Amino acid sequence: MAPKVRSAAAEIPHSWDLAHWPPDVYPHSEKRAKYIVRAFRDELVLAGALARVGRELVVYGVNFDRWLQRKRTAVPGYSNGCVAARDAAP
Repeated sequence: MAPKVRSAAAEIPHSWDLAHWPPDVYPHSEKRAKYIVRAFRDELVLAGALARVGRELVVYGVNFDRWLQRKRTAVPGYSNGCVAARDAAP
């Protein structure tokens, strides 16, 4: 039996509200996250990465990661080890 391969998505929390942004998820702080959500709200909603639950804005981790992967060239300082290794390959 082959060993299970853990994906980057397995490391991302399932969901979180904006006030409790995980420090290990880009952009790494609540203040920066509020800016990202404000600037890209419509795109995040269409991607299924952002929803309103009552009065809270909730981010869905896997969908946020997919959205971020599509935007990675426009995000300074963002790196994903798997993508960086693939891009560096000859």
